[in-house]
Amino acid sequence: MAVMVGQAAESMGRLLVVEGDLLQRTVIAKIGEKLGYDTLIASSFEAAAGHLRQEPFDIMTLDLSLGERDGVELLRLVADLGIRSMPIVIISSCDERILNSAKRVAEGLKLSINGCITKPLNLDRLKEALYLPRRTGVAAKKNAPSNDLTRDRIAAGLSRGEFFVEFQPKVDLGSGKVVGAEALARWQTPELGLVSPDVFVPAAERLGLMPEMTDHILSLAIKSGQRLVQSHPGFTIAVNISASLMSDLTLPDRIEDLLLREAMPASSLIAEITEGTAMSDVDRAMDILVRLRLKNIGAAIDDFGTGYSSLSALARLPFNELKIDQSFVKGGEADPDMMKIIDASVALARAFHMKVVVEGVDHPQALERVRRAGCDIGQGFLFAGALKPEHAEDWIAQHNSTAAGQAMAVGEQPKEAICA
Repeated sequence: MAVMVGQAAESMGRLLVVEGDLLQRTVIAKIGEKLGYDTLIASSFEAAAGHLRQEPFDIMTLDLSLGERDGVELLRLVADLGIRSMPIVIISSCDERILNSAKRVAEGLKLSINGCITKPLNLDRLKEALYLPRRTGVAAKKNAPSNDLTRDRIAAGLSRGEFFVEFQPKVDLGSGKVVGAEALARWQTPELGLVSPDVFVPAAERLGLMPEMTDHILSLAIKSGQRLVQSHPGFTIAVNISASLMSDLTLPDRIEDLLLREAMPASSLIAEITEGTAMSDVDRAMDILVRLRLKNIGAAIDDFGTGYSSLSALARLPFNELKIDQSFVKGGEADPDMMKIIDASVALARAFHMKVVVEGVDHPQALERVRRAGCDIGQGFLFAGALKPEHAEDWIAQHNSTAAGQAMAVGEQPKEAICA
């Protein structure tokens, strides 16, 4: 059974409440309505599945206990539908260890978790978890299933210049200065609006368009990042490399040609490869990564710790940067075991003479934790989200100027500069 609860004059977006208990779902729906959401209730797995297949939502609350079907099954369905950008608030009466493990399952599926709440509900925590920046109907556009995208439509988007990149700054945790940025692919279409990478990347993979898309995004990242590299000595631009390309032995030469065309130093580019991708065909991955490193292009192992071959990947492949997945930083807030993984990852990186980059630095407490662990570079909303290239240069210049001034003010303690 599903029922629409209410509609505010100015909507925060659409909230799907998946909850088997009548009292609990009524409370959650009322809280959502007061916050300004258009709220829909689904009391079973089947009802929720039907709505997720047919309608877009901006956020969902999910009770793990749904009778015959459980919440983990619904998490898998959300991932299968390709709607990974929708924030999810997990709710359960189970003990905290089970709740934390369910969160790890969701993060392993690359879903966006906005909070985990135990029953009986703490209403303040619920309100905090439900809060999202006010939106303007983007859910329908971002959550369009990847199966709706055709090869011709993606190819047309590439040829029409609909794809672009934004830069998320990478901040040195010692000096507080921005030392690089990750280039994030974006797609703005006339009919669908802004399409999430969680949607268009799997579609491009499935349709065999990843070589063209990767070359296009690399070219945009290099061209757009050129001024940042010229303005800030040692600045690097990181670009994600798709799984399907780690068997393409021509990739190093194509990347080198793009760098030469844009007159960017090879040392200014870092290719980010997930560990699962690297280990799917180790011999070819090793061939590609060795050639990239011989050309002086950096190589980062991305989402470290989320796969099953981390130690083997470090030992066999020539990465010079280790990137700790944000799930460990965010999980460390309530789960000390997650911080132990970060500590161990830093120790491993040191043994292999690698820099450590950590994602998910979204608040001062997370910053303090990763700095104590010995991480070198941080990314996260505490510093900045994704910036358009035309804004990135001014933002980085201003940030670095402020960081330098604060470092001088504290003398021998420049690490504190970033906390202001």
